[in-house]
Amino acid sequence: MILILGVNIDRSFAQGVVTFGPKETKIEGSIPYTVIGKYRAQFRAFKGRITLDERSLQIQSVYLKIGTASIISNCPWCDKMARSRRLLNAAKYPNIIFKSDKIIQDQTGYKVKGVLEMHGISKRMLFPFKVSSVIDPNTKQRSLVLSGSWVIDRKDFHIIWNKYLDHGGVLVGDDLTVKWGIKMAVK
Repeated sequence: MILILGVNIDRSFAQGVVTFGPKETKIEGSIPYTVIGKYRAQFRAFKGRITLDERSLQIQSVYLKIGTASIISNCPWCDKMARSRRLLNAAKYPNIIFKSDKIIQDQTGYKVKGVLEMHGISKRMLFPFKVSSVIDPNTKQRSLVLSGSWVIDRKDFHIIWNKYLDHGGVLVGDDLTVKWGIKMAVK
């Protein structure tokens, strides 16, 4: 499954906090599913927050909350199955939440460490991401661009397609790949 998170915030952030949601961006996903080839969907309800040190522009924390019942695609019966007890179980587990507790910078870039809560399971995760600074040649406006690609094994969160057939991701892929990008104007 691939989720893509992208936001383009063309205003300076206030008090070191950048918030985003469905008005600024979207989260899309796809997962190999042998019956239809690929299931492509998006989440319509989510919110996030990135906190930065205003002087150094260093990232201090990341927060993301996604409403599982908001998944929608061009395949209504797949959406119903994704929301069902078999997979996301949106009635029992209405949200996917990530809260960081540490941002690490090393020679390879940045990593965000925190807790991902999905399907009733909380798991400590470490995800890489990149930060770059760009200047618009026309407006001379400086922006920070944050991006990352994260891999999450759905089985670590007990999201099992079929307990008898789900041995190796033949019907449905195992890995959830999260791709995201945020661009924000800074002073």
